[in-house]
Amino acid sequence: MMLEKADVMALRVAEEAGKLVSEEQLAAAGLERSEYQERINRLEKSGVIRCFKVVGAAPPLLGGDWVMGALMASAAQPVAAADALRRRLLFVTEILINCGVPAGLGPNLGMLFYSRDFETEARFIQDMSEFDYREVSRVADYSFPVAVPISADEKQLVHFLLANPGSDIAELSAGIGRDPVWLRVKLDRLLCGEHNPAGILRVQPEIDWSGVENFGHFHFLLETGHLPDQLRQLLAGTEFSLVRDGFPYRGRFVQVEADVWGTADLMEKIGSLERITGIRVAGVLWNREWTICDDWVKRIFV
Repeated sequence: MMLEKADVMALRVAEEAGKLVSEEQLAAAGLERSEYQERINRLEKSGVIRCFKVVGAAPPLLGGDWVMGALMASAAQPVAAADALRRRLLFVTEILINCGVPAGLGPNLGMLFYSRDFETEARFIQDMSEFDYREVSRVADYSFPVAVPISADEKQLVHFLLANPGSDIAELSAGIGRDPVWLRVKLDRLLCGEHNPAGILRVQPEIDWSGVENFGHFHFLLETGHLPDQLRQLLAGTEFSLVRDGFPYRGRFVQVEADVWGTADLMEKIGSLERITGIRVAGVLWNREWTICDDWVKRIFV
């Protein structure tokens, strides 16, 4: 499939709220609602969007002390390794599968997960034989004395959304028999994003980039002596941004990320990075697929 820039913009908006986007979100992206719906429908039919899923923020949903953990790893069979780990970790939120050149240089598997016992789960991951190399990091800490209260009406809304995560406002309104204005107020409270960082749910597309011919999201593995703050200054005003705040993978490769439109653009981006004194591009990673994990959210609301 060939993508247009508006398709990618629609995907970025969908990552915020699925099909439940507000007029403000659409306006910020420069998209009319009809165009947004048309592009999302086309991406679903093509298989770029596999489906929509509802992922939760475990700390406010359940209360208590939590850690957001991240895994970056290399494995001979990354999908199988992710499945094995997902069966042991209770609160995995997303899985990213990459392809790299040269193979094995960068992580071909990424994962985010919530944990109530991060040290124990980190040790378990370190002991897994499925990985050739792995790094487990602590991304954030959370403490919620009590779970965020959810009313009976809101639970009804969440139940329907979990069963029908690809719904838009009209379908949601018809499904639970509620006015769209009421729904928008409830969704603005429940859905997390830039407009509401305190939200407890997010509707996101599960994406398969493998069928896209002219676009990809890439990580560039840099060998550099520049410190993260120096790199931010050097890359200011460019399309590149630091991954993991510049923390080097394998203690060696700093990752920066950017969207790429075709082979010529990929080569130009590599060249532009290497024209910066003190930077060598040792390899690249292509984000092949993004899986959203919603099973534990469904268990909460059973």
